[in-house]
Amino acid sequence: MFDRIDIFCDVIDNFGDAGVTYRLARSLKTELPDSEIRLFTNGLEAFAEIDRGIDHKIKDQICGGIRFSSYDILTPEFAEKYEIPELVIEAFACRIPAAYYEKALDSDCLIINLDHLSAEKWIEGVHLKESLTGRKAKKYFFMPGLTSASGGIIPDRQLSDGEKAEKRKYFENLYGLESDSFLISVFTYEHDFRQFFSDLKSIGKKVSLIVFGEKSQRSIGKADLEDDGIRIIYSDFLPQAEYDDLLKACDLNFVRGEDSCARACLSKKPFVWHAYHQKDNYQLVKVKAFLEYLEEFYSDLEFFELYSSYMMKFNDRNGTAADESAGFMLQNAQTLERYNISLSEHLIKNCNLINNLLFFAGSLKTDK
Repeated sequence: MFDRIDIFCDVIDNFGDAGVTYRLARSLKTELPDSEIRLFTNGLEAFAEIDRGIDHKIKDQICGGIRFSSYDILTPEFAEKYEIPELVIEAFACRIPAAYYEKALDSDCLIINLDHLSAEKWIEGVHLKESLTGRKAKKYFFMPGLTSASGGIIPDRQLSDGEKAEKRKYFENLYGLESDSFLISVFTYEHDFRQFFSDLKSIGKKVSLIVFGEKSQRSIGKADLEDDGIRIIYSDFLPQAEYDDLLKACDLNFVRGEDSCARACLSKKPFVWHAYHQKDNYQLVKVKAFLEYLEEFYSDLEFFELYSSYMMKFNDRNGTAADESAGFMLQNAQTLERYNISLSEHLIKNCNLINNLLFFAGSLKTDK
């Protein structure tokens, strides 16, 4: 279909954009094993954290069949000799270095402007709309989302029940956990966890928390928790594929940002999404839209209202909002899991971003 695909990513918030484009590149390589997939970025350091096989000091390298290249190599001399591929993916309206971009605009290539994941309805009206370049190249918006009218989400590897049990044992051995503990992963922005810890103390179970990222770890530390029944592990980041598996092995996950939210949706496990803080608390608009989408998968609307209210308060950054009790969620994790199984199965069947992207790009190639 496409012999070569170039992806561009500006690293802004460390792992968010890098994580999505790394996953995109790997998924495209899996789908098109004979194609050359190349990812240009200004932040190889972030990619090296995601994949330990990447050396951020090497400006141009191949890892796992994908070529990772620093913007530093994109000199006018390089661009002059470089053949622009038929498909170029501009992630999150990043600024493609001028020497490359100017040549691309005068070529026959298709440029896909890949946006951020959103559950807001307006994205469906923008998805696949042309962005006029005034030049030879064609450019279109591609809007990831959770409906068949959007671009969908990047799939990941699904695990059988037996594989989930094996992964659970793997992480228990990795972190030295007891096999009968209630396992929670935490990867959030800054948050006051005092109410949540109070809830944990009341459920009458051994609890293990695996906490990732400086912001989460600092927040958990401020809660000053002392309880023999709760164990906290401050973990280094895992490779992306391992983190995906951890979400599927835990009993509850707190996730932040868009890619981790998508992984949580596919994990079939209970989760709380912590959205990136935006001016005037605008992240609450995004969270509300996401919850409105989730509601269709819940038959018990009273239970959903508890879940929805908890997540909205968890994301309110007005300085005075306090968390609601998470007791209902901790005591009914299996109920939440059943609903999330339905969500995951729907997304897997109907919202495959890789299939949607290649079908659309291929249809334009055929029309030439």
